Amino acid sequence: MHWITVLLATIGILLGIFALVSLIFWMVIVFRYLHYVTRIFQERPIFAIPRGTPPEDAEDLVVDTIGGQKLRACYLPKLSEAPRKGVVLFGIEFGSNRWSCQNHAEFLRRSGYDVLSWEPRGQGESDKVPGYQPLHWVSGHEVEDALSVVEYACRRPDADPRGVALVGLSKGAGAGVVAASLDRRIRCCVTDGMFAVYTTVVPYMRHWVKIYSRMTWLQKVLPDIFYGTIGIIAFKRVARERNCSFPPLEKAVGSLRAQPLLMIQGEKDTYIRPAMAETLFRKSQTRWGGERKFWLVEGARHNEGLAKRPAEYTQMVCEFLDRNLATVETPPG
Repeated sequence: MHWITVLLATIGILLGIFALVSLIFWMVIVFRYLHYVTRIFQERPIFAIPRGTPPEDAEDLVVDTIGGQKLRACYLPKLSEAPRKGVVLFGIEFGSNRWSCQNHAEFLRRSGYDVLSWEPRGQGESDKVPGYQPLHWVSGHEVEDALSVVEYACRRPDADPRGVALVGLSKGAGAGVVAASLDRRIRCCVTDGMFAVYTTVVPYMRHWVKIYSRMTWLQKVLPDIFYGTIGIIAFKRVARERNCSFPPLEKAVGSLRAQPLLMIQGEKDTYIRPAMAETLFRKSQTRWGGERKFWLVEGARHNEGLAKRPAEYTQMVCEFLDRNLATVETPPG
């Protein structure tokens, strides 16, 4: 039995040494390289920013936020002669304007849906928040804006008592999903290119640390939570500097409960890698039982699904909305 005691003691000593080395490594990264992480976190990726012009039948709107700011929005009625199927809220990309919704709105309107799009605060012609400069990450300001638009849509004279659906791109998708986790009047969500802070930054953190440290053997064995804690410190620092908060989208997708989710991701997206999107999607697969579908669009880069596979994209989105909004009869619970 003596050898077992020696073995256990040896293992304990080795684990203690590993823990101590890990802690020292963590402290070195925090104190020497945290400013690099916060700087990289605020660098804006190079996206092609779509814009549009007002169609003749558009209703140009101003929506009041919960906090009293003004959002510029537009309401596009259905183009089909059949009865309206429902109302779709369209969350735009970072940096685009409310009229950029038209590529998606065209097929949605022809399928029988009204489309309501808006510019979050600090973007386009909407009011700005003092001390806040938007980034491509979803903040609490954009979530509050999305909730304000839901409230507006559900109080219109022509409101649909069943609620609304969300179709969103990139940052607009993330803000809409967080709003959906807080307001069940968003009956279902379609996202394209959606990304969260933690599940996006942690994989990149591993790459960034390699640039500044040569301890590759330690980097390979350290768990995600090691990098995640550093990332959280960086997020909080940026949040203080920019007068905002970064809500955990990972938690929000897991809180959708019975609200169905169709998550679309470009196979060749070099910013939001498919593995990042799949990790986020898995967090939505809870016991609550709502429909969950993940579509990896072959050959598509960031938000290029509609451009690369227009017929399949249109069919999949419209059939999803038809199942989960158009045929729903009861108001949201």
